[in-house]
Amino acid sequence: MSMELTGIHNPLVKAAAELKQKKYRQQQGLFLAEGLRTVEEAVAARAAQSIFYTAIEDDRTRAVLERAAAQRIKLYCVSDGVMKKIADTETPQGIIAVCAMQSPVLEQLVASGKLLLVLDRVGDPGNLGTMLRTADAAGIGGVILLKGCADIYAPKAVRSSMGSLFHLPVLAGVGEEELVGSVRRAGYQLLVTCLDGADNLYKADLSGRLAFVMGNEANGVSAGLLAAADKRVYIPMQGRAESLNVAMAAGIVMFEALRRQMS
Repeated sequence: MSMELTGIHNPLVKAAAELKQKKYRQQQGLFLAEGLRTVEEAVAARAAQSIFYTAIEDDRTRAVLERAAAQRIKLYCVSDGVMKKIADTETPQGIIAVCAMQSPVLEQLVASGKLLLVLDRVGDPGNLGTMLRTADAAGIGGVILLKGCADIYAPKAVRSSMGSLFHLPVLAGVGEEELVGSVRRAGYQLLVTCLDGADNLYKADLSGRLAFVMGNEANGVSAGLLAAADKRVYIPMQGRAESLNVAMAAGIVMFEALRRQMS
């Protein structure tokens, strides 16, 4: 059973729209998942608390709302004006879920022994979401965002992850020293991408428990993490470009590790 909402000043509408701002997301522990594909993943992961939607026009929308109703997720049928107020995109797809943030524990993440992706001060939400999606595709065990990264729960990051935010553990706000201590105790090696004193990625040893560290778009990995690194690698290039986009570089590193595992 859904409730109909048509006024943009309704408290439920206002509360959902506020989640476009980081301070409200952090206060509530909630974020917005916009678009049919992302809402489907949110419902499948049992992460959705409520769903706002406009007129039901297709079987996929109807099916996800039926699954949501079976989970007792609150459903709100809204006007186009209300949808535009809540949505972050200029032309909303007509369905948005309010979801609960993850709360994995760092010690549990490193106890898995799986490959990990660590992001150091990555500033673009689109890059964050893309790396999360790529990590999911490469079979990475979890993603750790160090303090100073953009918000993984920002609408652009959530959209860019294409539902992968609901597929693997994501832990944000971790301190540099906390990370290094935890991975060391769990038998991990830190693998950092850089140019100075680095080995060719395609010739480097990628065996064992590895945590791949990708740095800030402009400045790379921090001096502290460079000093703590067990391995340094670079991606060889033959063209005239000076560097790769950080999300592209992360994909190359993760899939090279996957290729080694599978060979």
